[in-house]
Amino acid sequence: MKTLQEQLQGIKAKTAGMMTPEIEAAMKKGFEQLREKNVPDRPLKVGDAAPAFSLPDAQGEMVDSRTLLKQGPLVVLFYRGKW
Repeated sequence: MKTLQEQLQGIKAKTAGMMTPEIEAAMKKGFEQLREKNVPDRPLKVGDAAPAFSLPDAQGEMVDSRTLLKQGPLVVLFYRGKW
């Protein structure tokens, strides 16, 4: 069985030619912004509360975690679509 690192390297190799230069530049800029904010150095741990956030839902409408939490517990699901 392949390790996670090996699987990720395989995915990266297979998809390398599929990204346009614009997408690649946007992703690189996004990673740089995350590094500048030290995001990789402060991951959440089991039991930590997630910070408040706003994200688009499946229909593109912005939703705010604080508003949703007023209605009850919140489950956040991230999925990768096929673009």
